[in-house]
Amino acid sequence: MRPPVPSLLAALALVACGRSDRRPSSEPGAPSAATSRGPDPVLLRVPRTGGRVSAAIYPNVDSVVWRSSQAAPALARVLAFDVESGQLAAVDAKGVPMRIDLRLGTVNPAGRAAVTAPASVDGSTFFALAADGGVTRLTPSGAAWTMTLAGPAQELFPQRDGSVVVAGARGGTGRVWLLRPPGDKVVDSATVAGGARPLRTGAADRVYFAAGEELVGVGGRDLKPVPPVVLDAAVKAAVATPSGDRLYVTTAKSGEVAVVDRFQNAVARSIELPGEVRDLRMDALGRYLLARPARGDSAWVIAVGTDRVLGALPGAWREDLPLVLPDGAIATATGNDVTIADGETLRPRRTVAGGASDFWHLVLWNGFRPRAEGLDRPVTFGGGASRADTAPADSAVSDSAVAPPDSAAVPPAPPAPPETTTTVRPPRPTVPPPDVAQVPLGRGYTVQFAAAASEDEARRVADAVSAAEVRAPRVVPGQRDGQTMFRVVSGPYGSRAAAERAARATGRQFWVYEGVP
Repeated sequence: MRPPVPSLLAALALVACGRSDRRPSSEPGAPSAATSRGPDPVLLRVPRTGGRVSAAIYPNVDSVVWRSSQAAPALARVLAFDVESGQLAAVDAKGVPMRIDLRLGTVNPAGRAAVTAPASVDGSTFFALAADGGVTRLTPSGAAWTMTLAGPAQELFPQRDGSVVVAGARGGTGRVWLLRPPGDKVVDSATVAGGARPLRTGAADRVYFAAGEELVGVGGRDLKPVPPVVLDAAVKAAVATPSGDRLYVTTAKSGEVAVVDRFQNAVARSIELPGEVRDLRMDALGRYLLARPARGDSAWVIAVGTDRVLGALPGAWREDLPLVLPDGAIATATGNDVTIADGETLRPRRTVAGGASDFWHLVLWNGFRPRAEGLDRPVTFGGGASRADTAPADSAVSDSAVAPPDSAAVPPAPPAPPETTTTVRPPRPTVPPPDVAQVPLGRGYTVQFAAAASEDEARRVADAVSAAEVRAPRVVPGQRDGQTMFRVVSGPYGSRAAAERAARATGRQFWVYEGVP
């Protein structure tokens, strides 16, 4: 049976990133991912024994554009990256969560001890299992939140709205809880019959359990049960495509990966492989599926667009490698080196000598691009008085109503009837930071107090921020995951110490970063 047509989102991803059944063009001047106008593919490398974080813009893997000012410990894995703040949430080899700030070059632990089942969705806030089996949250402000559940918790699935879905199982029965910090009550819960083990599939809107030969699950937002998918062998692991339209499931049946159509909630087809599969890894852009054989150091490469097995790549299976790169190449650890091979032909393109001694991670970010000097220059006005300064106190002036000097005069509007009384309220004045001019251009430190989806909500927070040393709290709009967010910020301050001192005086949670928003 022919596999179902991918969703529009998956189709767009395949068009933008290159079809998995087409080889890259070798003609001069052919467009490539490296010349894309989108975010830069930033390749981060950290020595596996610990050291400073370095960044290169792919495909120039050896040309370092940035290094952290602080050394990072040996990393175990990366959990999330926040494009807006440039923060990376990671876990070191001892299980201690940490934040790596690509703007400031700092590496700071998020807690004092190792945690269990850490998870993050925004690059700064961590969720983990507490020692008593409950759930704890670690935030940049250090505010502690812990909640104990009436049952075993095994996996955590943070959501973009700040809530977290907790999954666990005992005695063949799965349990799911929906929590919304800092609340101390369970918002919702559900029981999954036969859910023996929760699976980390990467599907953002569903939580799945392995129950023998069945794949059962619930919705991630409403916790509504999903009809089970019946396979022909016990479920071992599963991974979702980035669009979430399909699940690839490996079972105890040797040499087979089942393709589950999530909308039909049934197995669409099976992919035959040379042997038993131990683990699966999905390309972040949804072009390739990597399957780890049960024996040997290699990875089978499967084209997601056609479910075609392209072959095997030699190399150790690590937490960071093999890694599918933006142009469809695949990096694998081969001995002490890293080999970058073509994703379609699997032929080596180049070898990075000694690259296997580093931990590799890729982010899409524009933070290392040169910043135009004019962006950080304060707006200045001419020395003459503006019309707003010279207008009568009971008049209102609109910028769009100011005519150029050589235009015809606009006749005044007729006076209002005597019985009508109109009250014109002047707009609330905007007070600039008192000594912004004293901070060097492109430098300084900004304090952020909140980020809200509503401008009115952000302005209420700005009005509530009060302290003698805080400089004119204001609302700054920005984009995050395609949505407009409104940040409440103050500054700039001449030093980090001054920014932190002013922020602490408010008694509120805050975050300090370098630069002017």
